Amino acid sequence: MDPSTGVDPRTAGAIWYHVVTVGGLILFKLAVLVVGYLIARLGHDLLIKGVSGDFKFSTEFKGSKADLVSASPGIFFILMATILIAIGVIKDKPFGTRVTERTITTQAESPATSGETAVKPKLP
Repeated sequence: MDPSTGVDPRTAGAIWYHVVTVGGLILFKLAVLVVGYLIARLGHDLLIKGVSGDFKFSTEFKGSKADLVSASPGIFFILMATILIAIGVIKDKPFGTRVTERTITTQAESPATSGETAVKPKLP
């Protein structure tokens, strides 16, 4: 602890690592909202302009089948935008910041290294 300011320099550094992590998560969620909105707006414009075309969308996952048949591609775009926004906003991205004597350790969920801990550079 610095006697002149009363602030532990390790804690001040940890706060910035934490702010950067939270900022990245907020930026990700805002980007998902903007992209989802633009896709939904495209679907809305297609519906209003009366664009039509037959299409069939089908998928199979673990023995389950889903088919979407429509005369309007606008409905498909609106459906995909809704799914994108729902997953992007509802999905949690857990993270944590821990301060030890000489290092700051952050832990975040990652597809390739789920549960692994990354050690940041040593504090001065």
